[in-house]
Amino acid sequence: MKRLFAIASAVAAILCTSSIANAQEKIRYRATTFVAIAPEKQAAALDFVRTVGVKLAQENINAGRMASWSLLRTVYAGIGTEYNFIQVSNYDGPPPADLSPDARDQMYRKAIGMSYQDYQKRLTSFVTTGNSVLARIEASVDGTPPSVGSYIRVGRWKITSGRAADFATFIKTKVQPLNAEGVKDGVFQSWSATRVIFPAGDDVSYDATTSFVYKDMAQVLSPPLANPNQGAPAAYVRIFPDKSYSAFQDEGRQIRHLVRQELWRVVAMAGPAAR
Repeated sequence: MKRLFAIASAVAAILCTSSIANAQEKIRYRATTFVAIAPEKQAAALDFVRTVGVKLAQENINAGRMASWSLLRTVYAGIGTEYNFIQVSNYDGPPPADLSPDARDQMYRKAIGMSYQDYQKRLTSFVTTGNSVLARIEASVDGTPPSVGSYIRVGRWKITSGRAADFATFIKTKVQPLNAEGVKDGVFQSWSATRVIFPAGDDVSYDATTSFVYKDMAQVLSPPLANPNQGAPAAYVRIFPDKSYSAFQDEGRQIRHLVRQELWRVVAMAGPAAR
């Protein structure tokens, strides 16, 4: 984990080709870095991120190199996870190519008053492990954006073999409209779904995610409405009066299955661009 704010230029070139081919559709991306920080180093690491890392992220945002950035701390991730923090960088297009060493150093010195090498040396002194995932944002409902203190419930999904196109259609035409009602009704603040690009292959643990943003733990733990004429079933019938909510659930189970669900809390963030 030697670079937290850049994606390899070769990856950017590949994604640029995809962007040109889909010029009529705005394609957004999300890079997630999974990080393990030892308990005795967490206080110092968070202080460094909040006082230095946020400034660097905001400089990247102001320069148009990313749309937003946040650091999340695990609340409930379960047994077997090798990380306790994740960094999330959102892009309004393909992640940009790396800056030249001179341009990079100039940006770092402008934003935080230290060289790239000095920043990396300090940052990596806190980190014990790290790995990254690049995903394409398939759909979203942009309600109230997350802020420091927000909670994010992340579902990690495995798509049924041969059903990737069906997954995209299902998410965009059925799940997104339903979750737009959830945002409107105040069930959660915003929502997004992604499809993993890298890594890829049969042996990856998950290849899609859904993320629900909540303002606080009380909203996370709000019980579902017991009345079938309220909540998600009623909202689905309002949107699709000739469709069955149970058939919608069955279709979802056939297309993908839930690998794990985690709860995270936002502890630092930057964005949008300063005006």
